[in-house]
Amino acid sequence: MEFDFNSLFAFIIFGVTIGVVYGMVALGISLIYSGLDIVHFAHGEIYMFGAFFGLVMAKDMSIPYPAALIGAMILAGLMGMLIERVFYRRLTRSGGGYTVAGMGMIICGFGMSVALMNVAFLIWGADAKPFSINLGMPLQISNISIPQSYLLTAVVSFALMGLLHFFLKYTKIGLAVRAVAQNKDIAYLMGINVPVFISLIFGLACALAAAAGVLIGPMQSVQVEMGYLMLMKAFAAAVVGGFGSLPGALLGGILVGIFENLGAAYISPSHKDIYAFLLLILVLMIRPSGLFGIEAKVKA
Repeated sequence: MEFDFNSLFAFIIFGVTIGVVYGMVALGISLIYSGLDIVHFAHGEIYMFGAFFGLVMAKDMSIPYPAALIGAMILAGLMGMLIERVFYRRLTRSGGGYTVAGMGMIICGFGMSVALMNVAFLIWGADAKPFSINLGMPLQISNISIPQSYLLTAVVSFALMGLLHFFLKYTKIGLAVRAVAQNKDIAYLMGINVPVFISLIFGLACALAAAAGVLIGPMQSVQVEMGYLMLMKAFAAAVVGGFGSLPGALLGGILVGIFENLGAAYISPSHKDIYAFLLLILVLMIRPSGLFGIEAKVKA
């Protein structure tokens, strides 16, 4: 049986496309972890709300898709900042990591996940909703047909992550965000309003999750329970890349996307969701800190 390189190329292209979406959500998880030293387990529901925000604006309000994408990012960012300010602030002020407050934050994140899912059930119901937009004819490369939605997702995802990189590295506000993420106490002594920038970090992470939800909408239906599986895939991507590493989150997402697409194509499509975690186990066996993670040595 002759090996089909065109099919392999197509599976890799589709894997990269879905992988950058995983990478965007993983980027938000890593951003929150870097700034607050916590893992936000309700991030999948923010992704879900972002998808619904974009669906409502694009379909019900007839707003153009690019504007709906930006609008969903703004709404989800504000929503994230509100959640951090009202529900998480008291816990994050007491510290994250392995402290009592850090464990409380994890429990609070699970509770927030359930609460947001039930709010979404009340608003939009349990049925999956199509998010169809007309982007034109698929792009034909040789005998491979690539839908425009896949191309749009890849281009917009890379553009957003490039803008985030520029913002964090070359703007004063971005430098302040990095300073808060590095050491909140020293940032406070340097005159930075740490609580405001913690809210900004949370808002940026939630805006990225919302963008991922709006971009994935035309490829899949939008439903209330879509956040759980995305959180697991993004979490796997963040760990594969090195938890807390922003470049690692992107690379981890792409690797997870390619690995699961190739596994579904050449092993079994019915077990597609398992392959991300198989990659996670393989990477952790070889490099426990992830590909871009920093190994911390702690004396007993």
